[in-house]
Amino acid sequence: MKPLSFRARLALTMGALILLIASAISIYVPRKLEQEAIALITHKADTLMQLTAFTIHPALYFQDRGALEEALSGARNDKEVAYVVVADGEGRTISAFHPERATKAALARRVAGGGLSPDRSLYEAMTLVREGNRVLARLHVGISLARLNAQVEQTRVAIGAWSAFILTAGLIAVVFISNVLTRPLRHVAAGAARIAAGQFGQRVPAGRDDEIGQLAASFNEMAANVAERDASLRESHEQLRQLSKRLLTVQEQERVRIAREVHDELGQALTAMKIDLQQIARRHTSLADPLKPVAQTIDHIVDLVRRIASDLRPAILDDLGVSAALEQQLRRLRESSGIRTSLKVSDEPELDMLTGATIYRITREALANVVRHAGASQVEVSLGTRGGAAVLEVRDNGRGITREEVSGPRSLGLLGIRERAELLGGSMAIEGHPGAGTVLTVTLPMTLPTTLPVTPPTTKGEDA
Repeated sequence: MKPLSFRARLALTMGALILLIASAISIYVPRKLEQEAIALITHKADTLMQLTAFTIHPALYFQDRGALEEALSGARNDKEVAYVVVADGEGRTISAFHPERATKAALARRVAGGGLSPDRSLYEAMTLVREGNRVLARLHVGISLARLNAQVEQTRVAIGAWSAFILTAGLIAVVFISNVLTRPLRHVAAGAARIAAGQFGQRVPAGRDDEIGQLAASFNEMAANVAERDASLRESHEQLRQLSKRLLTVQEQERVRIAREVHDELGQALTAMKIDLQQIARRHTSLADPLKPVAQTIDHIVDLVRRIASDLRPAILDDLGVSAALEQQLRRLRESSGIRTSLKVSDEPELDMLTGATIYRITREALANVVRHAGASQVEVSLGTRGGAAVLEVRDNGRGITREEVSGPRSLGLLGIRERAELLGGSMAIEGHPGAGTVLTVTLPMTLPTTLPVTPPTTKGEDA
């Protein structure tokens, strides 16, 4: 999963903080208001009970029920009073107002005090009405919390709405602020990505005076240095490539010269030696038989000279072109290994001496790899042009090369092929499928001949 960006993490952190604060406010404030409201109700209940107890004391003392009812009228008329119960010391009711609303626990209370009912809808309190040490009655009063609960609920809803508004506005502000704060960092990150992709001319805005502006300025300086070094490296690489190409051209020309000298000088000397032996054998018939092994050795040396000259620079490459040289390679492969071969030349490219020799040697190395490693029974070689470049393809039906073998340290043949192609500005691609063979594709740019090839002369009987 893709990791979150710095802007997203900042927005989530600030959003979580705002959500935490809004949740704390929406929970703490209503609870605090409820506690304060209950404290007010408690004070009111205590005050009301004390006043009522003082009012009904004479009526209880003289046992005047009419006066008692009159004294309780004030409490009955209070809208928040849910019930009033006056009971004697034995718990028998003397006077009552909605006694059914009272809880059993409240009526059973024997010690003065008060508290909330189990459903938190009433505040129930009790006080003793005394005459000296004698208890005249117990006064039970219940205060309704309906209006209080409604007000608390309204407050909670209002606070919740304001909290949601603050949360939404805060998140929007956080997103906006994080976007503003991280915009320079995003510019730097985007610039770094473009530089990593090779676009070394990219720069980021650096007009600020803070740390981010200093970061952007340092980044631009670094990008300029990287661009300068990249240009220097490209120039050096191009110079090295041209030098390598020139060295290869000189090497190829030297191969031609050495092949010519070996073929001409050594070959002619051996031929003259064989002629001399034949003349000696004709003049001295007794020496004919002893000289036959010498003549055979000279023939073997001549064949060896021809093979060495052909390896240095095959004459067929200069006489008949690349396609004929490839056909000769495939014919030799058929004769030596029995592998079926085929050559397809769709559009023979016009190649300079170095490019033609490179294709020839790459093909030879590729065919050697097929014989050594592929275990193939058929090889197809094709040569053509594509997009102004010469394209060589070698396809076999062997076991198929693996990805590990392509990049392995023992794949020196493939490494040599790749280096030959890249020295001429070309490329190599290889693709293998287990049990379905391997395809080697080499692409080389075509250039017109800049140096006339030196062609070694041929003698009768030499392979064309």
